This record gives sequence, structure tokens and C-alpha cells, in this order.
Amino acid sequence: MEETRRRQWLLVSDLDGTLTGHDGGVRALAGLGVQVALVLNSSRPRSSVMRTLDQLPAGLRVDGLITAMGTEAMLHGVDCAKWTARFVHWNRSPIDAFMERVGILPHRPEHQSRYKASFHVPAARWPEFRDSVLKLVPGSQVVTSGESDFDVLPAAAGKEKAMAWIASEMRFDPDRVIVAGDSGNDVAMFNA
Repeated sequence: MEETRRRQWLLVSDLDGTLTGHDGGVRALAGLGVQVALVLNSSRPRSSVMRTLDQLPAGLRVDGLITAMGTEAMLHGVDCAKWTARFVHWNRSPIDAFMERVGILPHRPEHQSRYKASFHVPAARWPEFRDSVLKLVPGSQVVTSGESDFDVLPAAAGKEKAMAWIASEMRFDPDRVIVAGDSGNDVAMFNA
């Protein structure tokens, strides 16, 4: 932790399409190791992200992970249970049952987690389903991106909230945090 505090900047970056597929830039980032702390922030659950980490260039030091759309956090290889504990009363079961009843397909199981319910909903129907889901499970939020990605999670979660929390845990002032992302589900990080 002491070494992390000596770094001047915290870079919180989406993974897919932001870091992956840009090998030259990622290698250059790895060379900045001592100056920049790196936290990856992905909509995918941790188990899925962990498999991708093996594909990143050697020397790229990842200090933390924010996964499952900001519902999971890990810092220096240790699960941040106190972050996840704030969602313990949120229940996705009514959402799953409703979506199944109306014929909406979920994303693959590896893109689901306890606190992130992901579905294929055509963009034209997002307002209708957002209203239904928020009435069904108060204390939820809906994050949409792409043409049909419709994620439901606790209102206290989110990529931007997890980013602010982990930056605080790492003792970085908000003005020392740099954000990188490339999709609709990253927008909240830029607005935080």
C-alpha cells in the first residue's frame, strides 16, 4: 500500500476495447509502473476478467479490479468484502423471474453475478423495461449500452461509485484520478 501512495496518479480503465486490442499502448502503460497506479473497471464479473489478465503484457501491474459493473472490488489481490456488503439486501430474483416471464433472454451465465443481472433488451424497449424493473425492485438501477445490453444492479453500486470508493481506499484525491473507457456503461465514470 505504501508504494501505491507514492504514485502520482490513479488510472481507472475499462478493459474490453479500451486496454485489450491496444498492445502498444498497454506496453507503454506498463513502462509507467511506478508513476501510475492502475485499477481495471469492467462490466464483466471477476472470474471472467481474471482470465483476461493473463493476456495482458508482462510487467503491467494491476493494483485493483472493479468488476461486475461496480458490484465487486479487489485491491492488491484481496477481495473488498466491505464494498460488496452494502448490497447484501438487494435481490435479483424478481428481476430474473419477470424477464423470463416476458421472454427477455439473459446474457450468458459467465456475465451474470449475484448483484448484476444482464439481459438482451432491444434499445427501443429500454424505457419500458427500465420502468418495469425499477418498480419491481426499488433500490435498483439500470445501465444500458450498445444495442441491447441491459444491466440491473443495486442503486448503491456502479462503475463510478466503486471507482470513487477504491480511489478513497487507495488515498487518491479525485483530481488525481484519470478515467478511460469506450462504451455506454463507462459514461458514469467520466461524470463522477
